[in-house]
This record gives sequence, structure tokens and C-alpha cells, in this order.
Amino acid sequence: MKKIKFLGVIFISMLILGSCTKGWEEMNVDPNSPTDVPAANILTYVERAMSNTFFDVWWTGNNTSSYANHIAKIQYIDENRYAERDGIIARWNTLLTYVVELDKIIEKAQEQENPSMEAVAMILKAQIFHVMTDTWKAVPYSEAAQGEAGILQPNYDSQETVYQGILADLKAANSKLMEGGDITGDVLNGNDNMLWRKYANSLRMRIAIRLSSADAAAARTVLTEILGNATTYPILASNDDLIGFDWVGISPYYEPWYSDKISPRDDHGMCKTFIDALLATDDPRLSEFAHPAELDEVYRGLPAGISEGEEGFELGSISRLGTRYRDLPNGITYYMRYAEVEFIKAEAYIRADLLNDLTLAKAAYEAGIAASCTEHGVSTGNINTYMADDNVAWDAVGSWGYSNQQKIAYQKWVSLFKQGHEAWAETRRTDIPRLSAASGSVFSGHNRPPFRWPYPTSEYTLNEAVVKSFDGNITDRFWGEQMIWDKRTGVN
Repeated sequence: MKKIKFLGVIFISMLILGSCTKGWEEMNVDPNSPTDVPAANILTYVERAMSNTFFDVWWTGNNTSSYANHIAKIQYIDENRYAERDGIIARWNTLLTYVVELDKIIEKAQEQENPSMEAVAMILKAQIFHVMTDTWKAVPYSEAAQGEAGILQPNYDSQETVYQGILADLKAANSKLMEGGDITGDVLNGNDNMLWRKYANSLRMRIAIRLSSADAAAARTVLTEILGNATTYPILASNDDLIGFDWVGISPYYEPWYSDKISPRDDHGMCKTFIDALLATDDPRLSEFAHPAELDEVYRGLPAGISEGEEGFELGSISRLGTRYRDLPNGITYYMRYAEVEFIKAEAYIRADLLNDLTLAKAAYEAGIAASCTEHGVSTGNINTYMADDNVAWDAVGSWGYSNQQKIAYQKWVSLFKQGHEAWAETRRTDIPRLSAASGSVFSGHNRPPFRWPYPTSEYTLNEAVVKSFDGNITDRFWGEQMIWDKRTGVN
């Protein structure tokens, strides 16, 4: 009898549970943690996250802009001395998570027959891999972010292979944008199809000019194609064509350097190399790049990575970043500016192994200076005065002894302020200006800032066989093997 009653209780309980669990599958889905997200939402997230990861105070301020001698740390100076945190180098993994998300956009766009949306994701992937290969050299590319496909230990591709791949991807992206479709969720370029085409082709020019040091023929093919057909290959054509992320200016979406300022932190000042160069030419952009020192209203920088014995300066004696670069909650994170495109053209035209047209080289050089100065609010009269300085004027013999081509490299370096990745890459490629390793470096015997970053610890844990086949020439974590486009000699 007890057994029958027990069975009856179980039966009734099962009926009750059965009726109560109807609809549980829907009830237990967290609307705040969706399993499938529209491509537009993914794009918004990736653009915002990329802007912070690439251009915040940790990566740009503590590292790449310091290597390029634009910015110097004035407190907690370890990173400027190349005592780097593994957690920052591990942004390798963060970037690859963005690739995973962009691949989802590509898949959704293909399913929905939306070539423009697919192209946007392709361009952002190319941007990521360009930064990665110029930071680490050989990186996962053809097998990157393929964990769901079972590739858990991806092989690395050579820098040559990555460059070839991203150049091809950017060309294909421009073609897809011409096919049509809708761009949605784009907070970088405002869903503007033409601006994305201009960015794709301008980014392709950036990559080509860098590759030119290693493969002039390949670079010439790309540059000739783009500059020879403006209809098919539009590029940034004025300061209105800015590729930049406009921060909302409301917490938590402040411009990253403003967020650092109100934290409050005071770790970064202007680098002496940069300030001294601007002062030497009476550069009219100086007041936009920097504030004068609070102590005496004098523009003054600090060498990047000073030694412990050099720390006896007053914080108030060092200039800080200018208003547009640190003081605005709704400031801009700069991806690419029109001035850079003109300097790329100028180098391409001045070089006999590329496009070889000195008249066009001079015109592009002066257009680049004018664009950068105008962007920073400089009047036409002051621009003309600046361009008459012997260290700036075309064909003039200045105290620095720069050739016209070296002047192009110098002006490009100035214009790339707070675009640390690009400024660091250009100083490695051109050696203009000629920079020294930090006096406080924890590694002795080096005569230039870092050539590269070491691979992250996670790669040695999870992908040991692959990473060890590519790390044999690394010296002191940051030196050794140079990038394929870094043809400097006598550097270490």
C-alpha cells in the first residue's frame, strides 16, 4: 500500500513538474545574454572596443607613442624603460577575439547578401592584422580565430604573407562596397559607404608604402593602381575625410585619455624629442599638441624612459598633452587622417623606384603640411611662414641636413601624433627622426627603441611548438629580428 502511495506521489509530481516546465526553454533565456546578435550590434561593439584597445593610455601612451618619442611617462616610468607587463602584451588575444566577432559579421552579411557590411568587417580585420604583424611580425592570419573550426594551435604566417593577404582583402573590400548593400551599426564612419571605400584604399596605400622598403615592385603596383584611377579607388581627399572614432562624452564612453585624466592620473607628459623639434622650427601646431608647463608657461618635454637617477624634475615643469588630445570627454580617436595620405603620395612620387615624379612629390608634401596645420587651426599665413623654414622648405638646406625625402618622413612623424602604432612603425622604417633607446632601459646595449614586441605568455602555454619556431631571433624581448620593411643597418 505504501508502495502504491509512493508511486502515486511520484506520478502526480511528474505531472505537476511536466505542466510547470512548459515554456521553460523560453523562460530560461536571458534577454541580456543573447545567443545570436545582429551584425549591426557586433559592429558597434567591435569599433568601440578596437578604439579603446589600440589607442588608450596603456598601449599608445605607455608604449608605442613613447617608442616614437611623442609622449613620455613622467610617473610610473617602467614601460618607457621597456619593463613591460605581460598583461598588455596579451592584448594579442584581445585582438583575435575581435577577429572572431568580425568573422561573424562576414558570415551574416554573406547569408543576407549584403556585400557592403561584409566589406566593412574585412577592412577592420585588415586593420587589426596590420597592427599585429607590425607589432609581432609573424602572426596567425590564415588560421587565426578558427577555434570553432577545431584549429586550436594555429600556425603563424610570415609578415610577407600577411601583407599580401591584407592588401588583397582591402582591394576586395572596395569592390564589395561598390556592389551595394546596407551598412548598419557603424559608429566609426557613420554608415557612409564612400568613406569606407576611401578608408580601404587609403589603408591599402599605407600598407603599400611600408612594404615598399622590402618589395618596391609590389608597392608600385598598388600605388599606381590606386592613384591612377580615382573613380574606382577613391582615397581620403580633404580633412573632412577623417577616419576617427568620436566618443560620446558621457560615462562610461569618454575618450580614453580623458578617462585617464579624471581618474585622476598624471603619468604622461610630452617627450623632449617632439617638443624640441617643434620649437626648432617654430611649428605653429605646438599649442594644439601640447600645453605649456604649469610651472613657468614654457613648452618643455621629458626624454622617454629616463633612468632612476634622472627623476629629480618637478612635475609642473613638463608640458602635458594639448586640449584636443586629452582634455575633451567627447574627443576623437584618430585612425587615419588626410595629411597622412598626402605624405604617402609625396614619398611615392619622390622615389625613383616607385612613381618618380618630383613635381607631384613637392605638391603632395606641401599639401600634407597644409592639411595637418589646417586640421590644428593654423591660419594660411602662419602655414606659409612655417613652410619657409629651412628645415621644412622643399629643397632648402636646413640645420638638420634632411633631404626632401627625409623631410617627408619627418612631417609624417609629426602629423601622426597619438597614433602610436603608425608613428613607431614609421620611425623604424625611415629612422627619421633618429631616436635612441631609453636611457633607463632595463636592457643594455641597444641604440634604438624596440623593434617589436615579444609573443605573449599564453602562446608558449597553448601553442608552444608554433611560437618557438618563430621566436629564435628575438633579443631582450624587444629587439633582434627586424620587420621585413625595416632595412636600417647598424641598429640593435
